[in-house]
Amino acid sequence: MEHRETLIRVLSECVDRAEHAPLSLGQALDSLRTSAFALSTVLLCLPFLQPLTLGPLSSAGGLVLASLGWQLFRGRERMWLPARIYEIKPSTKLWERLLGLCRWLIAFLARVTRERLVNWVDGRFGERLCGGLIAISGALLVVPAPILPFNNTLPALAMLCAAIALLERDGLMVLASAFWIVATIVYFAAFFYALYFLGGEAVQWLTGWVPKFW
Repeated sequence: MEHRETLIRVLSECVDRAEHAPLSLGQALDSLRTSAFALSTVLLCLPFLQPLTLGPLSSAGGLVLASLGWQLFRGRERMWLPARIYEIKPSTKLWERLLGLCRWLIAFLARVTRERLVNWVDGRFGERLCGGLIAISGALLVVPAPILPFNNTLPALAMLCAAIALLERDGLMVLASAFWIVATIVYFAAFFYALYFLGGEAVQWLTGWVPKFW
């Protein structure tokens, strides 16, 4: 519960501060003092939960999130991110969207999470396990598939579940994270398989289907 309130409070402060002056992502992340790795992963995952592809931003975000997972896996105590990431200044509108999404997410988590299978998420083993899942998911987010819907959403869900597993001490979320990783791999494999064997027909079908879908 404390972690949920911390994330909501930080995002609310970000919206208020961004209304008066540009607020960098680094300033927001520095506010996440407790469980910084997991909370930062949740915060950075939020923009990628949308089904629309974000192009190069997906690759950049995937590298950053994979780095966070790797640092957690290796047992690093202080989080490190590239200076360019810290200097990004989202608009007030984007901060508001993130806050709205976060509030919905917190309400959802309150219904579905609880402490269970805690031996999977406690201590150094839990950090290594969840860190590894976040690193793998971040690497999948880097995979270039610009015309494929949900190419961001599936790996983002995997990272989100792994971070929630740590925050809520809910080992079942570890299984959920592994499920979304497998789903992402299968989804990408089917996509590239179709491209290899169908070639231009697959691309034409996708480019025609995506606009109609949205």
